[in-house]
Parts: sequence; structure tokens; C-alpha cells
Amino acid sequence: MGEFLALLLAYYTCDAAAQSQQPLSGDRLACVDTYEAVKAFFIPLNEAPFGTPEHAAQRVEAYIAFSAWEAENADVVADLRAAAAAAVE
Repeated sequence: MGEFLALLLAYYTCDAAAQSQQPLSGDRLACVDTYEAVKAFFIPLNEAPFGTPEHAAQRVEAYIAFSAWEAENADVVADLRAAAAAAVE
């Protein structure tokens, strides 16, 4: 769980930087990788081949599962978002 929370902190830091339009230097591509890594926590182990309709459906399901996790863990999310916003300022 600690690895996931550290990944989420990076995810929310990328989000805070994008919202504040603060430059992330060369880290913009790392943010894309971070977004994908967060989604990967919610994708089934039997991920469908890239480019298939099944793969697209799994990506949507992963996003929905992540959103549900955020709602169920609102206090943790608020703390991580606050830490991320402070890091960007």
C-alpha cells in the first residue's frame, strides 16, 4: 500500500502542477507514466491486447475503479492532494 500511496502522491503532484500551470521541467513525460502506473493498479491481471475493444473497456473500468477508490478514501486523497499542492507552490 505504501508504494501505491507514493505513486498517488506523484500523480496528484503532476495534477497540481498542470492545474497551476507550473512547469515540471522534463517531468511531463514522467507524469504520463505515473498516470498509467496508477491505472495499472486497477486493471485486471489478464489485460486484453492493446488496441482491442476489450482493452479499451478495461481502461475505462480501471478509471472507474480508481474513482471509486478515491471516493472510498477521501481523507487519504485530501491529504495527498494537499501535500502535492504544497510541493508545487
